Amino acid sequence: MSIREKWLLEAAVNQGLITEQQQAEARLNTRRLQLDLVTTLCYQQRLPPSSFYHAYATQRGLLYLRASKFWINHKQMTLIPQSFVHQFRILPIDIKGESNEQVHVVTDSPENPTLDKQLARLFKTEVILCVVDPDTFESCLRIDLDLHTPETGFDAVKSFEQLLNQAYMHRASDIHIEPQVDHYLIRLRVDGRLQQFGKRFSLSEGSSLVSRIKVMSNLDIAETRMPQDGGADHVTPYNIEFEMRVATAPTKHGERVTLRLLGTDNQLFTLKQLGMSDETLDQFGRVIAQPHGIVLITGPTGSGKSTTLYAALSQLKSESTNILTAEDPVEMVVEGVSQVQMNAKVNFASALRSFLRHDPDVIMVGEIRDAETAEIALKAANTGHMVLSTLHTNSAIASITRLKNIGLEPFMIASSLQGIVAQRLARKLCPHCKLEMPADYSELSALGLDMDQSISLYHPQGCSLCDGTGFKGRIAFFETLWIDDFLRELITKGGDEQQIRKNAQHYISLVSDGRAKVLQGLTSLEELRHLGLANQLVEDDV
Repeated sequence: MSIREKWLLEAAVNQGLITEQQQAEARLNTRRLQLDLVTTLCYQQRLPPSSFYHAYATQRGLLYLRASKFWINHKQMTLIPQSFVHQFRILPIDIKGESNEQVHVVTDSPENPTLDKQLARLFKTEVILCVVDPDTFESCLRIDLDLHTPETGFDAVKSFEQLLNQAYMHRASDIHIEPQVDHYLIRLRVDGRLQQFGKRFSLSEGSSLVSRIKVMSNLDIAETRMPQDGGADHVTPYNIEFEMRVATAPTKHGERVTLRLLGTDNQLFTLKQLGMSDETLDQFGRVIAQPHGIVLITGPTGSGKSTTLYAALSQLKSESTNILTAEDPVEMVVEGVSQVQMNAKVNFASALRSFLRHDPDVIMVGEIRDAETAEIALKAANTGHMVLSTLHTNSAIASITRLKNIGLEPFMIASSLQGIVAQRLARKLCPHCKLEMPADYSELSALGLDMDQSISLYHPQGCSLCDGTGFKGRIAFFETLWIDDFLRELITKGGDEQQIRKNAQHYISLVSDGRAKVLQGLTSLEELRHLGLANQLVEDDV
């Protein structure tokens, strides 16, 4: 029998997933939204439904499994009649990283009172029962085993709406719909990492889903051999509206679709919430409060540059400050700020020229892409305006070289540049389940610390609050370079990156900021390694 709603809610409260007050608030909205209580809580607290099943499994002492952690044991499936699979909703599995000596079985209905006896009779040995959410179980039946339950047909419209709603609950930034040999795989990018979604589609269902997406995005559904780009909007049952950027591409097994979700989290973060240390925060605040100059935020795509710019704007905005922005696209609306969307007729350079006629105090340029935009931005910074912008470079110091390569003169860079902030995003350890352990020699060595030091590091574990990943949210590592008179002279004379690094008096590197956050227990050493920073820790100290 399926898990009753009251059992899911009881487990969620006991495991700290939700509070009694949140449950009471959601109960008031269920009738208005015409949703069940668990689904209402998922929208209200922005939690995936699988979190409730995870909480239930933890409370019952059962193992909860994500879709990517197991696969069907087809040999053992021969021992189970099809009718038994549907009646008791069980599947024998192998778990990734575990020995196959014990029999593991997954189910989304562990409350059947006769289930244990039936499993013992079938397998003649002890069986370890594991829990999955219903979507994952149904996908295993339909895709892996081709055991179809009676259905009224595939509804592409409803399925796509459900997929978007689930992505919203998972706090996903992207949805990847990828054709495989015999099915369509769905992956979500959550906290910067792709993870397999429990639900999958057959090839025919996936093809219908792609057609639905193309219709919504005003794309040509008859064209399957050429990449296409488009966009659409979606409103969740909880009345949250967000935009989608849609891109299709032909592959060997069919068309794949990538959807970038914009505006799913319209919360304005403060610089402190982003992970800036007190020292960096104080210096950054003083620099952007200057009446003129330019501050650059640099880093690769997806490193959170726009979020940092919005946080800076929210700190600067006031009744007496005129702020204008040129963005492509406008990702978040900031009250009290005039935001201009770039289009075919308006580019960054033309917008900047227009801004100078509107008496701005602060100008934000979404990105410096070419010499024309860079030159106008630096001239504005030299004529009594504070300019904030982004640049694609791997480090703060490399931004100076990049501006030179664009075609700007060193004296212009030196006279206008106030500071550069380079950043990366790392996953933040879940505060509810992170595991503290003494650092071993290899970890001390990787962090560039003395071997006789006695410190503890935190590691991901996984719980219902973080959907079993061990991480919840992200935190930024900041590399900061503040320009003083000595550096201005050095830049004007054409000093290279090595000379600037050696003579910088107000400089904090990415690796040192990352190490500090690892030692504070905010993230893990593995996150540093994933970003390619761990191997620079020792070099940074030399």
